[in-house]
Amino acid sequence: MELGLKIMPVYQNKITKLWKYRVYANDIYGVRRQFEKGGFKTKKEALKAANDFINDDNSRITDITFEELWNNYKDYIVLKQKKQSYRKTVSKFNNHILPYFKNYKVINITASVYTKWQSEIEKKGFKHKYNSSLHGSVVTILNYAIKFHGLKENIASKIGNFKRKNDLVSNVNFWTLDEYQKFIYVVDDIVYKTFFETLYYTGLRQGECLALTWNDFKDDYLDIYKTISKEKEDGKYIINPPKTIKSTRTVSIDKELIKSLNKLKLYYQNFVGFNDNFYIFGGINPLAPTTIGRKRDKYCKIANVKK
Repeated sequence: MELGLKIMPVYQNKITKLWKYRVYANDIYGVRRQFEKGGFKTKKEALKAANDFINDDNSRITDITFEELWNNYKDYIVLKQKKQSYRKTVSKFNNHILPYFKNYKVINITASVYTKWQSEIEKKGFKHKYNSSLHGSVVTILNYAIKFHGLKENIASKIGNFKRKNDLVSNVNFWTLDEYQKFIYVVDDIVYKTFFETLYYTGLRQGECLALTWNDFKDDYLDIYKTISKEKEDGKYIINPPKTIKSTRTVSIDKELIKSLNKLKLYYQNFVGFNDNFYIFGGINPLAPTTIGRKRDKYCKIANVKK
């Protein structure tokens, strides 16, 4: 056993109920690092694995497959990321990263291996932004390997991002005021009419708009500090804080929109149990994004304006 080697306490992940250990040791390059491994069903298994690690030859510290690294990394990020972000991360790895790298030893992912993966991804025809997010995901997990598994360098960072393709610049799709007025004129449902008015005149993201309750409607502004995910959990839409600090803000609204919102509130006050915790757009539950899309397409067709 290495002199001065320290075992950190094993602990249980509150969500997965699996156990993990952490130890300090010198890696194969002589640099003292913190190492961790999770996925153990019992505390006893985690403690035994920690002791086995301590008594093992340090030359095997980085002898871990990418799939094993991913399983450890999932346990590491599940409490650090928002649920929606975690699901997106898992989806990226399962669909586009893990199938290619899973059987590689992490230390054997060379420049050649990584650039071949980039070539395979480029063949799929994704936009540069999505390719960049995949690259960023690999950079992040290899940084984790450097921190906890003794990896010497991050080959993804060294190779760099995907080259920007000469993507055709698509036409910006927006409504002129005239097109918007043709559209809003045919909307015959007060809830959807006010919803589309609010989107058009405030520039709010759809998720921000759907998350609004009457508590967030002040005299002449809307208080924006949350957003609704398109995904559900246990049958309910997920409420998250905005992506950035700057997204938490107040948005001024003009007299016409104030009038429309007050008219909508009067409409809701006829509902049994109405209170200011009702969603502005939907009532007890927010409007469903899929239904919004169908309504929008329907009214676009009636008004003869582009989507």
